[in-house]
Amino acid sequence: MAKKRCLETWTPPTLDVLKFNIDESAKGSLGPTRMGGVLRNSRGRVLCLFSEDLGILDSNSAEVRAIHRVAGICASNPYLIGREIVIVSDSKTTVSWVNDGGFGNINHFNLIYDIRGNLNKLGNTMVIHNSRTTNSFANWLTRNGSNMGGDFFVWGDC
Repeated sequence: MAKKRCLETWTPPTLDVLKFNIDESAKGSLGPTRMGGVLRNSRGRVLCLFSEDLGILDSNSAEVRAIHRVAGICASNPYLIGREIVIVSDSKTTVSWVNDGGFGNINHFNLIYDIRGNLNKLGNTMVIHNSRTTNSFANWLTRNGSNMGGDFFVWGDC
């Protein structure tokens, strides 16, 4: 009997909250990886999107790098400092490393330390887990970014 998949869709954040959905794509336990993300407001308007090649990594390392990239993007934009931002990842493991005081393994120490520093700078940002099906746009950016001419990063009107 075929497994039924629960179809979920992206839900906008509440008014005045921004949501940054991220995803990574890894081929095999250690293989070529990409990351992508999209920042939207409560009306679904795209404020930022990106897709980048990460080289050869495992999926957890790629997801940590995606969270690191997004925390850095947000912390470097004065418009976003102090705004309520929800960063959504489909990796329970990496979300727990960022939120629960651990570092995964020694290879992630500096990245997670930087993530936490940027989250503190932002002031009102949290990293949460949600299923991959709610990250379909970020997943699409990750899987198709290399077909669009390689890495890209775009800011919309903030």
